[in-house]
Amino acid sequence: METRFDTPEDVAILGFPKDLCRVVASRVNGDHAVVLLDTGSPGQPYLYGQHCRRVDGRWEDAASSNGYGWHRTDEENDAGVITFWGEAPPGADSVRVVFGQANVEASVVHGAWLVVWWSQPRPETGWPSVDAYRVRGVWTPA
Repeated sequence: METRFDTPEDVAILGFPKDLCRVVASRVNGDHAVVLLDTGSPGQPYLYGQHCRRVDGRWEDAASSNGYGWHRTDEENDAGVITFWGEAPPGADSVRVVFGQANVEASVVHGAWLVVWWSQPRPETGWPSVDAYRVRGVWTPA
């Protein structure tokens, strides 16, 4: 079985039924990537995150989870990637996420969103949180 692929999305969907699995979002930073999948059946989303790394020009599995969090990508500096994702309310097209001093807006795709912070130490306290959703052009507090 092939273990290295041309894209991180190809790595992420490996092992899932193609008719029930779709890529919601994908973020790449250098030789690291995060892909958010919806692996649920129609009408019942189930979000699943896949961390990938590029080795010798090909993408491979680094880790996966059904929950957001922190994943080490740099052993030497003990740094990693913080992922934060979730489902959005019906009609939402954007989400605003707060983490530390940062306010980040992300698009909602297929009813879900993904926000990523690269090269971060493992947070000791204070995880990202949703501040608001934009529904039909109006920001509504979460």
